[in-house]
Amino acid sequence: MANAMRRAGIEMRDSLRRLLDELRDFVESKDDELVVRVMSRWISIRSKRGGRIFAEMRPSKDSVEVFVFPPPGELGSPSLVAKAPSSQGWGWFRSKFVLDGDGGDRCALRILRISYIHSLRRPSRRRGR
Repeated sequence: MANAMRRAGIEMRDSLRRLLDELRDFVESKDDELVVRVMSRWISIRSKRGGRIFAEMRPSKDSVEVFVFPPPGELGSPSLVAKAPSSQGWGWFRSKFVLDGDGGDRCALRILRISYIHSLRRPSRRRGR
């Protein structure tokens, strides 16, 4: 069975590996562990300390769709959380960007670092935000 990394084209696969290696180095510098799960169509990225998935990637031959996930408490509406599909993102979250091999790796890494740091924050207990 093919996994998501094999679905990516050679250039995208190399970009993904570099991106994940650099993100892993960043996370480890924060005394945390990055858990990357490669499935048939997507790759989930989870912080062990944060205890949740903060990004997912869906590679294709010539691009990678990347979804970053805010903590459930920050989505604003409990009804939105209940309606979230089990895939956690395709077409549901608007926090998506696309890597297409045009040198966006640095920007993607910055966004994923921010998403990681944000995933470590404890959700606010305030209502009516």
